[in-house]
Amino acid sequence: MEKLRHRQELVVSLLFGLWLPHCLTQTTPPSRANLASTPSGSPQAQSEQLKVRLGGYPRKHNEGRVELFYKGEWGTICDDDFSIANANVLCRQLGFVSATGWTHSAKYGKGQGKIWLDNVLCNGGEKSIGLCKSRGWGNSDCTHDEDAGVVCKDERIPGFVDSNIIDAQVDEKKVEEVRLRSVIAPGRKKLPITEGVVEVKHKEGWAQICDLGWTIKNSHVVCGMLGFPHERKVNKNFYK
Repeated sequence: MEKLRHRQELVVSLLFGLWLPHCLTQTTPPSRANLASTPSGSPQAQSEQLKVRLGGYPRKHNEGRVELFYKGEWGTICDDDFSIANANVLCRQLGFVSATGWTHSAKYGKGQGKIWLDNVLCNGGEKSIGLCKSRGWGNSDCTHDEDAGVVCKDERIPGFVDSNIIDAQVDEKKVEEVRLRSVIAPGRKKLPITEGVVEVKHKEGWAQICDLGWTIKNSHVVCGMLGFPHERKVNKNFYK
């Protein structure tokens, strides 16, 4: 009887020893190497708010070449496999309710720098383009002749906060921030801000630019930095 019990305990121990490693194999999360083989958004892009802007010329304020700010550098998206679902995700990130279309073959002009994403496949419900499947950040076989663009419905998402600030690279290799500050009450509620006092980031605050010697060419440059295709004449006396 004693020997029989001992044999039963031995059989149970052997079965448990075979079953436990099998369970651990099934419940252990896949390795980073396995995850890398599946196109998906970068952890950095998912955890941080990805900056998106529209560029190019000619265009309206709700359309343009898509540019993404990643790892301290602005870059574009290749038009391979691009779809209206991708455009919807991007337009919502820009504060518009949806997309009405998208463009290919650098319709708004060729971008510069990196082509950050290629073969982007969104379902359409993602909160960020960084959450859509792709070949991975910086992995592309495209040229800037294939830069993708979007056309957003000219209707803003209620309550969407838009800082109306754009980053621009200057000669000193520093990032300069420029913004328009609306001084008209109705203009403060309308986004994007299209008219106001020009301010630049200086140290820890914002500083205005003196209008002495200011020309229409200066306005053209600032409007371009803010993503607008051109400038309009402003009544200077109103701002004095």
